[in-house]
Amino acid sequence: METAEGTVIARHGGLIRVQVGDRSLLVTARRNVVWEGGTPEASKIVVGDRVSVETSGSDGVIVAVKERTSCLTRKAIASSQPQILAANIDQALLVFATKNPEPKSGLIDRFLVACHLAEIYPIITFNKIDQGPGRTRSWTTYYEGLGYEVLQVSARSGWGLGQVKRLLPDHTTLFCGPSGAGKSSLLNAVYPGFKLRVGGLSEATGKGRHTTTRAELMPLPFGGFVVDTPGLKEFGLWDIDSQELQGAFPEITKYGNHCHFSNCSHIHEPQCGVKDALENHLIDRGRYRSYQQLLEEIP
Repeated sequence: METAEGTVIARHGGLIRVQVGDRSLLVTARRNVVWEGGTPEASKIVVGDRVSVETSGSDGVIVAVKERTSCLTRKAIASSQPQILAANIDQALLVFATKNPEPKSGLIDRFLVACHLAEIYPIITFNKIDQGPGRTRSWTTYYEGLGYEVLQVSARSGWGLGQVKRLLPDHTTLFCGPSGAGKSSLLNAVYPGFKLRVGGLSEATGKGRHTTTRAELMPLPFGGFVVDTPGLKEFGLWDIDSQELQGAFPEITKYGNHCHFSNCSHIHEPQCGVKDALENHLIDRGRYRSYQQLLEEIP
C-alpha cells in the first residue's frame, strides 16, 4: 500500500472521487478516518476536502482528512444540522441573472454574510447582461460602494468573460446562486471542455430548472479548480450571533459606531446611528430588511 495526497472532487453515495495528481480514483473512506485538527461539527467528507489516501493499484481508501482552511456552510433544509457545500474554498462567484429569473437582493445578502463568516472572498456576478442591466445597475453601484467586487457578464455573448478567467488560475472558486442564473453556462463559456448540461426556465413557474444535482470540483487546464453547485432557492445561516451578523454588514458596522447604546440592535433603540443613516438614505432599505430578517432568525 502507498499513501498519496489528493482532493475530493465528487461524492457518489458511499463512494468518493479523489483527484490524486493526474489520476481520478473512486475510493471509500475508512470507518475511523482521522480528522487532522480535530473532528469538525459536520464531519462528513465533502467536495474540496484534502485527504490522505492509501492506494493499491486502482483501489484506495481515505485514511485522513486535512484540517480545513474554510468551508461554506448553510443550515440544512428541514433540519437542525449544518450542510457544508464545499471545503477549502478561496473565493466564491455569486452568480445572479440580471433578469429571467429576477435577482433577489435578500439572497445575495445571505451569500455575502455566509462568505464573511467563512472568510471566503465573495465576487457578486450578474450574468445575462446582454438582456439589459435592469435594476442591477443601482445594486452594482451600492455594493461596490461597500467594497464588494461586482462583475457584469454574459455567458452567451462573451461580455466580461475575460474578467472571470483572470480570477480563476491557482484558486479554488465556488460558483453558486439560484437555479436559472446561468452558472453552468458561465462555466462552459470559461472552459468549453466542462460540457456541463444547461437548462432554461420552467414555463410554468418562471424559475430555473436544476441542471447541477450535486456539488462537483473540476480542475481547470490553466491551474486551479472550480466548484459547480446545485441551484439554491434559499440559504439559512448556521451558527451566527448578532454581533457576527452586524460585522458582516459594512454599513451597519460603520454607522453603528454612532449609536448611543453599545449593544444596540439597530431595530428599536432610540438614538441609533444606523436608523438615522437609514432615514438619511445612507443605507439601502433592502439591505436593512435583509439585516432585520437575518437577525430574527438567530435563536
